[in-house]
Amino acid sequence: MQNQATPAAALQAHRRAIQRMRAFVRPKRVFHPRRLAALGALVLAGAIAVLLVDMLEGVAARDVASAVGATSGLMLIASAIASAGSYTALMGFEWLAVRQAGAAVPPRLAAFTGFISWAFTFVLGFGVITGGAVRLRRYGRAGLSAGQTVRITLFGAVFFWLGIAALAGLSLVAAPSVLQPLVGLSPSAATGIGLAVTLLLAVVILRGGRSVTLGGQRLTLPDARTGLAVAGLGIADTGLAALGLWCVLPAGSDIGFLHFLPIFAMATVAGVVSHAPGGVGAFEAVILILVPGAPSELLASLLVFRLVYYVAPFVIGAVAFALAELAPQRHRLSTLPRLLGPVLAPMVPLILSAAVFAAGLVLLVAGALPGASAPVTGVLRGLPIPFVEASHFVASVSGAALLIVGSGLKRQMRASWVAAIVLLAAETVLSLAKGLHIGEALICVALIACLVAARGSFDRGGSALQAVSLRRLAAIAAAIAIALGVALVSGAPADWQNVTWWQVAFQADTPHFLRAILGASVVFALLVLWRTVHRPAGFAAAAPDAATVAAGVADAADPYANLAFLGDKCFLFDEDGGFIMYQVQRGTYLAMGDPVARDAAQATALVWRFRELAHKAGGEPAFYQVSAAALPIFIDAGFTFAKLGEEAVIDLAAFSMHGSRATRFRQMIARAERAGLTFELVRAADVAPLLPSLKPISEDWLARQTGREKGFSLGFWDEDYLARFDVAVIRHEGVPVAFANLWAGAGHREATIDLMRYRSDLPQGAMDYLFIALINALKGEGVERLSLGMAPLSGLAEHRLAPAWSRVGASVYRSGGAFFNFSGLRDYKAKFKPDWRPRYLAHTGARSVARVMIDATFIISRGPRGVGGGATAMAAANPGGEAMAALAPVLEDPFAEPPASANSADPSPAVPPAAAAR
Repeated sequence: MQNQATPAAALQAHRRAIQRMRAFVRPKRVFHPRRLAALGALVLAGAIAVLLVDMLEGVAARDVASAVGATSGLMLIASAIASAGSYTALMGFEWLAVRQAGAAVPPRLAAFTGFISWAFTFVLGFGVITGGAVRLRRYGRAGLSAGQTVRITLFGAVFFWLGIAALAGLSLVAAPSVLQPLVGLSPSAATGIGLAVTLLLAVVILRGGRSVTLGGQRLTLPDARTGLAVAGLGIADTGLAALGLWCVLPAGSDIGFLHFLPIFAMATVAGVVSHAPGGVGAFEAVILILVPGAPSELLASLLVFRLVYYVAPFVIGAVAFALAELAPQRHRLSTLPRLLGPVLAPMVPLILSAAVFAAGLVLLVAGALPGASAPVTGVLRGLPIPFVEASHFVASVSGAALLIVGSGLKRQMRASWVAAIVLLAAETVLSLAKGLHIGEALICVALIACLVAARGSFDRGGSALQAVSLRRLAAIAAAIAIALGVALVSGAPADWQNVTWWQVAFQADTPHFLRAILGASVVFALLVLWRTVHRPAGFAAAAPDAATVAAGVADAADPYANLAFLGDKCFLFDEDGGFIMYQVQRGTYLAMGDPVARDAAQATALVWRFRELAHKAGGEPAFYQVSAAALPIFIDAGFTFAKLGEEAVIDLAAFSMHGSRATRFRQMIARAERAGLTFELVRAADVAPLLPSLKPISEDWLARQTGREKGFSLGFWDEDYLARFDVAVIRHEGVPVAFANLWAGAGHREATIDLMRYRSDLPQGAMDYLFIALINALKGEGVERLSLGMAPLSGLAEHRLAPAWSRVGASVYRSGGAFFNFSGLRDYKAKFKPDWRPRYLAHTGARSVARVMIDATFIISRGPRGVGGGATAMAAANPGGEAMAALAPVLEDPFAEPPASANSADPSPAVPPAAAAR
């Protein structure tokens, strides 16, 4: 049974397939009007494409571009005026359509909506959909129903076609022979068709007022008066649009405007029938066939007309439509500047910097193009030839200068802003002088306008050349190379290689591109030379008012505030006596420690003022050795951090000389006293008479060092400075052999060891004795904490995901014993059981940590002569650190002991490895 059923089922399926094919090819489906319209549009598009390919064969893009560039400004202005008149007539169409639909719409809204609708229709095509969507949106807000808006759209389409028909009929009567080349229509037949169309249109107008159904809508045709207005506006619309194209036709077209009108009307109809956006293809094909002239020139005229009549109104309409849509939300949008301002403001200098650099590159390339040497015409023929030749050269030099000042704009420098405006203004004049290069002049004018509008963003001081980095130099060199490459590829003269550099400068027939490249190269070479030999002028610290400084330091709990008495710093004071002490090196504004302030609010205000000071001076702020407690202040101010090390702070209340853990300390004191060592804490009032006996110790210590004394972050020998502080003195048999001055904070709750010096023949155990005796003395006076200074690079993260500075510092700490015994320094301090407090470098991130540290090294070393004093600047740039710097080359083990002195067998170290090095 299954074998018998299978043939029957197959036969049935075959019959059903035949029935479906018959249904598909049924005449009422194949010849449906919509299918025929779509098929006709496809056939027409294919025919147009084949026709255009055949007509444009051999037309080069370069010829079209040259023809576009040859379009004069007067032709463009005339075309734009005619196009504006055409759109005005279309807005009249819209108003008549609104009245005919019985809608209550203000004339201004009708004109506004009509302009946008027709601009969208001409570019996007499908006018009922695109123009209708705009009308639904705009008229819907005015209270019109969807039915009223559809009727307005349909009336507009009808009026548009009536206008084309009116113009076509009249133009065929006026110029009947124009269509004969295209369709073979004789002049008499064309006249007859024109008269018939005109009479038919007149009958329709005179018998107006009847109702018709169009697109499902019942429409009442306009009366005779309105019909005449429609015909007049239609003739004006299409006629002025034709005039817009006729104004930019090439001179060789040799066609009168009346003969051009029916051609334009036919091209418009062909474009609409093709259903292509803007009638692209069909419109051009009709113009290229019927208008005499070279295809490249005609195509250029069509491109210009498309820009003037289609693209420009579309852009204006799109912007106007967007603004109109946003207008009801203006109460909400008014908050956007306040919301987006802080976000976008930092981007303005970056964008303008890139734009100015790009403009410099464009101008440099334009000046290097061989085409730039083409003979000038028009008004330039009245200018002296040397002036025009010099304009080419100076314009290229100015373009290269714009590449330079762009770097300063990125850093918001006022000098770069002024230089950019001057150079762009000069380029505007030079672009016109060297050949009426309107495009270049417009770029310059636009950039000037943007710079003037953003003038508030450029408030930093400094030189326009100050911000030129190595990367900027590389970018400028690449830009010059690009200009040279473009010039060579674009057809440089064959004999340019035979021209020497002095001939480039003086021979009149030298190619312009060689002068341009030479000028840019000279500017670049001078910039490199300046950057190589230039050194910033030395920064002289302002002499602060001694009483004001003393009052601010007296209220500071942090002992580091006493560095203000060194006299090697500038000061930023506030009205309440708080201050920041700083110094400047190569644009780095380096502040020492935390702000000296009573509370966090005062410190925060000082940090922001310091940022503003550095910003306006064209520098970058940084703070050296800030504490962990102050980090929130710097975080809020936009700083980032790099850890420098850890500070050893002894809790004197918890320090005890009793018990087994202090046995070693008691032994140190006993051995020192047996060796004839004594300790004395001399008060500041009694220090001045003691200084003559301490100076030989300092001179003996300095004789063993290389480089000058350090400063900024630690004290140096200055009798007026040392006389301000208590001094701990070690005597051997009554003769001073070592000393250290002490900083004290307000209330004497915390103290820090600063300058520390000792003789070369220091007895064994003397420095250990100094520390233990000093700890006991300060504890007896009620001092709560004693800082032994920082262990550089201690506590830095070594994880592979840690910052590069941290990983490098940790590696140096672990393996850098050949240069400085970092780990030994920390181990020595650790035996006093201190608390470890991290210290940080706070910087903005605009410069690398390495760059800031190099600048800090020069500041701390008090100039190049102080660099290389036997240890890293980080180690030596702390109170007492120079003592360890002197021993760093010989101490490899933190517990290793130097040879005992001849008169002592005491095994304790003569000088601890890192005696309070900071």
